[in-house]
Parts: sequence; C-alpha cells; structure tokens
Amino acid sequence: MQLAAKAVQGDDGMRVLIVDDHELFRAGLALLLGELFPNIELLHASTLSQGVTHALGEHLNIVFLDLDLPDGNGCDALAELKESRPSLPVIVISADESVETISRCIELRAMGYVPKSSPPEALHAAISAALAGGVFLPAASIARLRREMGTDETPANEPGKAQPGGDSEISNASGLGLTQREFETLAWLVRGLPSKAIALKMGLEDVTVRKYVSHLLAHFNVRRRTELIVMLADSGIKLGVPPVTDPTHDRHLSAGGRQRSD
Repeated sequence: MQLAAKAVQGDDGMRVLIVDDHELFRAGLALLLGELFPNIELLHASTLSQGVTHALGEHLNIVFLDLDLPDGNGCDALAELKESRPSLPVIVISADESVETISRCIELRAMGYVPKSSPPEALHAAISAALAGGVFLPAASIARLRREMGTDETPANEPGKAQPGGDSEISNASGLGLTQREFETLAWLVRGLPSKAIALKMGLEDVTVRKYVSHLLAHFNVRRRTELIVMLADSGIKLGVPPVTDPTHDRHLSAGGRQRSD
C-alpha cells in the first residue's frame, strides 16, 4: 500500500505519524486519535522505509511505530529515528510483549510501549497517556523491569502514584518539586533526547544539563534514564503534549550532538 496522508487542519496543530502495515489497525488507531484530538492531522505509512522517509521530512508531534514490518527491523528503524530526529517522541506499538524487547526499546529512547493485544479501553488509556506526555508501559512488564533494575521498592522521593493513562492532571514543576529548568529537562529526557541535544535545545552548556539530569535522577531515586522511564510509567505522571518538532532543527541537534561528542 502506498504512503497516504489524512490531513485535517486545526488550531491545535497536532501532527501524528502511524507506521504499521495493517490497514485495519491504522484505521482503528486513527479513529481513536481523532476522538482524543478532533483537529489532529494524521499521516500513515505501511512500511518502515515509507515511515522513516516521512518521519525525517515532516513536522510532527509524535510517531507510533510498529516493530514487525515486512521491509526491515523495527528496532533498527527506532535507532535511526532517534539518531536523526532526537526530539521526536516515538511510541512503539507491537504484538511482541517480551520484557527483553520492551527493555531494548526503552534503551533506544522510545517514549513508551503499547501492546497490540491491549483491549480497547487499555489502548485508549495508553494513547491518552502518550499524547499527554506520559510514559505508558505494560503493567506486567513494569514489575519485572523494576525487579531486574533493582528498583522494585518504591523510591522515597517518588511522587504519589496515579493511574497510568487515567484522568490525572498534567504535572508541573512545583508539583514535582522541581525548578522550571529541571522540569523542562525532564520532559526532553523522557521524549528521548540525550543530554547533549537537550543542552542545544535549551541553549545551555553541557555541564549545566548534566547537573540537571543528575539532580533529576537523585530526586526520583533512580540511577539512569531507563529506570526513570519505568518509574514515570508506574507513577502515571504526565508532562504535557509533546510539541511539534522541526526536522531541520533536529538535524542541527543531531549534528551538534555528534560534534560535542568528538
């Protein structure tokens, strides 16, 4: 099936790309997204190559990516997207519910992971959480991931638990006990930006962002980003709708991050 786009211009400017080879699933997800954001603009791709091409060239808020596509490896595509479009959040939607695959996607900076086997109400909750800037992971995987990471005990500084994907309000800096800059760093970290790209995005020195990241990890009593992602999924914290990201700006972020690493 050829690349297709459904454009509905609206005031909110929400633009979402769905990459999945099952037309019925794309259609169902499109209906759900349309219920949540009536003025959303949806782009569809049925292959990885089409999806990557679209993602690299379009202004987008978020990408929903299936891992099991006929023309390539979904994890490789995820890695490519996060390298070339570091500020573009990617939510994996897959029939593969193994903790190993979920863990790998988190390591590759996916913002969340939604099982295709989810019943409609769970899928609705998952998509609602993702579009509100929350992290969604399968409940069964969260417990095992926390055990494997050694964080199965509730951290002392973890915010009060909310229902993942529920109707909890969007968090703010003061509610999480953070400064505004720390909160902004947290939002970009969750969306998948590495520290060097966050520094470029926020116009700060690398050392300043590293200090923010270190404070965030200490504040939430975790040791690294993957543990932070799992904790946020478990807590149901939402950080706000991911903004539209510009592919040209992302190319500068990617190139700048590489130069700073040289």
